Amino acid sequence: MDREDFSILKFESQRMSSAYCMLKLSNLSIGRMERHERIAMAIEASGKKKGQIAAECGVANSAVTQWIKGESKSLKLENLYSLSEATGFNAEWLATGNGPERLRQCESNVEPGPPITSPWRAIKIVGTAQMGTEGYWHGLDSAEGYIDLPSRDADAYALRLKGDSMSPAIKSGWIAICEPSHDLVPLEYVMIRLRDGESMVKELLRATDEDVTVQSVNDAYGRRTIPIEQIETMHYVAAIVAPSKIKL
Repeated sequence: MDREDFSILKFESQRMSSAYCMLKLSNLSIGRMERHERIAMAIEASGKKKGQIAAECGVANSAVTQWIKGESKSLKLENLYSLSEATGFNAEWLATGNGPERLRQCESNVEPGPPITSPWRAIKIVGTAQMGTEGYWHGLDSAEGYIDLPSRDADAYALRLKGDSMSPAIKSGWIAICEPSHDLVPLEYVMIRLRDGESMVKELLRATDEDVTVQSVNDAYGRRTIPIEQIETMHYVAAIVAPSKIKL
């Protein structure tokens, strides 16, 4: 073999090697899925229709469509765990792509790791709030049962909300999970009890040392600014879950 033939063979070898590397990189790129792609895959693998997924997650069909198409920038915690339960896919994998796709119970000789940060706990339903105009209520009716959810707050409790004054955001009979130890988060729900006994679930807009401004869950009602001295308790609402999650 002369030098020219050797050079040609060397060039062809390098080109094939380069093409192989590009193919591997392409395969790696294809293997990385975005969150909406993981959600779409999980729903398809579950064999359920979008309407059924929406019903089990307590959302509109359009919300599921947005999850699948990637049109929804955020996914609420309660929706994530409802989707996990509806599809059988791991909530962590759906949200981040990390961890196993599905959670499986199997024997293993691997030593257990440290306790998880957010253990599932039975959160007791302390009562039913019969909501009146604009979602306000005084006192609680008796209620039984509990909700299984992951929560860092050992003092977490649940309220069953009855009435249509919060619809369509919160449907009658759904459950508010309240975490007294959680920091308040603007633009998320809070449960407020005033010193006169009036209680409400509202969207927190602003909180200062002097007053708190909240927005009604129902768009038919407006904002309200409450002097801080009128507030007895104000707790973060971690999740709103469907009544099907109640366990007795």
